Amino acid sequence: MTDTATRDLELDVRGLPCVNRRAIIFGSFDRLADGESLVVINDHEPVGLRGHFEDIVPGRYRWEALPRTDEAFRVRITRAAFDPELAREGAAALAALARHSCDH
Repeated sequence: MTDTATRDLELDVRGLPCVNRRAIIFGSFDRLADGESLVVINDHEPVGLRGHFEDIVPGRYRWEALPRTDEAFRVRITRAAFDPELAREGAAALAALARHSCDH
């Protein structure tokens, strides 16, 4: 069996109107097979996007923040078969983000 590396699909949404970004991101995510990844490049930290993933596909994705630059926030979102542990991890991470965002 040959192990073939797949490239992540990169989606730079910085130039898109905010009202269209989530629909485009979820449309791209929906076309991924289990194990495939989408790297979203955004002009702000995508905390709200993570919340939408928890609402819409809990336990069906992995979220990995990538190194950021002054111009961009990057996150790798990998499609996964449903996993209750992923659902718990996602909910816990979202709760931690919510607590952190209230600590101004």
